[in-house]
Amino acid sequence: MTITQSSNNLLKLITGAEQDNCAAEMIARGNGYHIDKELTVGGTGAISANVLQVEGTVVITDQWAIITRVGTLTNCTNMYATLYDGTNTVNLSADGAVLSGMPVGTFFTKDQVYTQPYTVNDASQCRMSEVTDSKKAGRPFIITQKDGADTFIQLNLTTTDNPIDFDVKIHFEYYPINGSTLTFL
Repeated sequence: MTITQSSNNLLKLITGAEQDNCAAEMIARGNGYHIDKELTVGGTGAISANVLQVEGTVVITDQWAIITRVGTLTNCTNMYATLYDGTNTVNLSADGAVLSGMPVGTFFTKDQVYTQPYTVNDASQCRMSEVTDSKKAGRPFIITQKDGADTFIQLNLTTTDNPIDFDVKIHFEYYPINGSTLTFL
């Protein structure tokens, strides 16, 4: 088969003009982009940390985290996530998720609407989380960068430990809209 200019344009239309459209990339994008990063969390009092940067508009289909190391985590309350553009803050979840005393392996996820806290599965015992009608509303959701401003997803929590110290692996699955990105800092 000979590829002519017109069929080459059709091929670009079907597969996209990007150089990275190998089979593995197309399969990965079939389920959206999957990104994760291990972070060390530390501090005292009210803590807000920029974790990811949003450029453009992305559809978040899933997000979860798992505690991978615990140094000090005896009083860590009111954990939640926000979208922040340097001026405005939008809650992605309500505050109230408690990580106090949680061991390695504790899992938390956003599986409800933004007015509800993260669901936390304490790894000190076997646990189960189940999708119910009220939890289906938490996925997916769409976030948009403020035009001309750096926009971040922040992790927020409150602690009275001096300081808290733990590692967490954070995972996001998303679809970019028109070349947008979601990048760990």
